[in-house]
Amino acid sequence: MMVKQYILVPIAIFVFCLILLGLVYPLIIRGFSLAFKNKADGSPIIINKTIIGSYLISGYINNSAFFWPNYNISFAFGYDPYITINQALSQINRISNSTGISKQFLKELIYKNSYQIEEENLFLFSPGQRIVNVMELNEILIKTYPNIYSKFLGEK
Repeated sequence: MMVKQYILVPIAIFVFCLILLGLVYPLIIRGFSLAFKNKADGSPIIINKTIIGSYLISGYINNSAFFWPNYNISFAFGYDPYITINQALSQINRISNSTGISKQFLKELIYKNSYQIEEENLFLFSPGQRIVNVMELNEILIKTYPNIYSKFLGEK
């Protein structure tokens, strides 16, 4: 009787955990991923049915036609897509020279897509500072000027 208890209880616990962690938990997580598809997929930027990046993570951009994130900060290893308005404005000449897009359009684009930093997001920026997401700016440039950016994206 005691031997059965020492054998059956651990086996029952094992089977219970196996079902719970091997079936129930993955199904719950899958349900969340289906319910919040954009978040679960990493907030991808999709252009012409091709994923070119993410709104939340800035990849390494080494092309003068695009806005660059701030690689000089040690936080997040430079993958934070947010920069200040002044950092974005300082890139206008480079982008305009590389693409031929007017400096006025680029300036308006920056101001139109900037927003005031909220107090709960004060990791890198000061309260009241205006910031922009370089990935959003780059997406708008690609969609607005497909002929210019097709050569930078390797399209024909």
